[in-house]
Amino acid sequence: MLNKDKLNNLAQEIWKSADSLRGKFKSYEFQNVVLPMITIRRIECVLESWREEKLKELKQQFSKADDKELHRKLQIAEKQDFSFHNTSGFSLLALHHEDSKDLDANFVEYLKGFSSNINAIITHFNFRETLGRLKKSGRLGSIVKQYAELDLGLSVLSNLEMGYVYEELLRRFSEQSGGEAGEHFTPREVIRLMVELLDIQIQQQ
Repeated sequence: MLNKDKLNNLAQEIWKSADSLRGKFKSYEFQNVVLPMITIRRIECVLESWREEKLKELKQQFSKADDKELHRKLQIAEKQDFSFHNTSGFSLLALHHEDSKDLDANFVEYLKGFSSNINAIITHFNFRETLGRLKKSGRLGSIVKQYAELDLGLSVLSNLEMGYVYEELLRRFSEQSGGEAGEHFTPREVIRLMVELLDIQIQQQ
């Protein structure tokens, strides 16, 4: 059973993060930033959880391997065993803590590091065009900071709950923009694709 109060509170917290975009983006454009960012963070959280468990397994299997060798084996396993991956070596949290002058270039590398199925989702959102505007407006750093520590892992939100949060955010953005959002993208097909990918991975584990 869905805990709608909990999910509405999370949606409200995420929705408020759009405030930092005011003055640089129109209200109906806020979703172009927020929805792809929480999608990326959701995928990242799932990857982080898997990596943590896989690393424990590798340490037991290769007890004499050093950290560099274990990391290499982890990357290989991620590509072979997981239905999606990121080989960039970056995370949103790592990007947040890096020198701000490197953020723009490193964020691009972070996106490139995702597997083709995740890049298809990013392309669906037309996020690379939005990213250019974020960089030009100087808002990328604040957006990365906002989502770097947001826990959207499977232990916190099931796929059903995550879908509910998306739908609630879509509703709020639509109301705020007075219908203008309908002239842009409606990413429900993106949501379905992401849920399908996560469902595949859950079944594999």
